[in-house]
Amino acid sequence: MFERPHHRRIAALLSALDAELLRTHHCLFGGGTLIALLHGEYRESRDVDFLVSDLTCYRALRGVVTQQGIGGLFRTPVAALREVRMDQYGIRTLIEVEAVPIKFEIVLEARIALDGPMPSAAVCGVSALSPVDQVAEKLLANADRWADDAVDARDLIDLAMMLPDGRIPRAALDKASGAYSSIEADLDKAKAHIERPGRLARCMTHLQMTLPPALLLDRIRRLRPAPPSRRRGAP
Repeated sequence: MFERPHHRRIAALLSALDAELLRTHHCLFGGGTLIALLHGEYRESRDVDFLVSDLTCYRALRGVVTQQGIGGLFRTPVAALREVRMDQYGIRTLIEVEAVPIKFEIVLEARIALDGPMPSAAVCGVSALSPVDQVAEKLLANADRWADDAVDARDLIDLAMMLPDGRIPRAALDKASGAYSSIEADLDKAKAHIERPGRLARCMTHLQMTLPPALLLDRIRRLRPAPPSRRRGAP
């Protein structure tokens, strides 16, 4: 299904999850791994992140893990490489797949209300973030860490690759801006930051990207908010 060996390991992990349990509790696959898998594996992504914005659902999932261990979230047995860490922010552990550790995390998203599970948004049988929420979450992540060189501009690059025309949907922008007022300013800062000599090449090397750098840079430069939709009857 996927070309990169690590992405095939991630697919195996996703397929082993109790998809119905996660769907019932509005726990949705997200993050850069989701975007990379949906858009031709343009970069290597290492981790598996799920998000849930309903506190009651998060508490229920935490209860499952407390009683049954991380295996309570899976249909088939899995090997956890360390004790599960749980707090008010999330549930985290390492899962071994083909002798390779994969970071598995469920994050309580308290900044925005996520859309519910959509039949059209699923990967390897598990429900994923809606397209609007995929963009909104990347805008939020970019605002948090665009200046961190260790992140390798992942959020900016993911936005460029998932939005080939460069237009950031107004619904996603409004949703993210409701949490952080600096969303658009931080996007502009990230775009300027990637223009530093050698910066883009280093990011692409670390992310194992083979796309022509000029094409990626063009996509990044074209990122911009979509114009507000005109109200019906407006001139």
